[in-house]
Amino acid sequence: MDLTRTERRLLWTGTALAGVLHLLVPGLLLSLARLGYRWALSVEFTPQDGARRRVRLLGVGNLVVAAVLRRLLD
Repeated sequence: MDLTRTERRLLWTGTALAGVLHLLVPGLLLSLARLGYRWALSVEFTPQDGARRRVRLLGVGNLVVAAVLRRLLD
């Protein structure tokens, strides 16, 4: 796949932004997921104990992937 410089930058920047959001506002993301499940799938979504911690762990993973992408693509 041949990406332009702008596309490469958007890829790792978007991944980093997603990671930061997961770290800073896990409760908001869980609330949005609850709404999305209710509206799109017509099911109830109830986060279990430790859900915020797992969302934050996803954020750390996103930041690691963003760092790798930046190193590989720049």
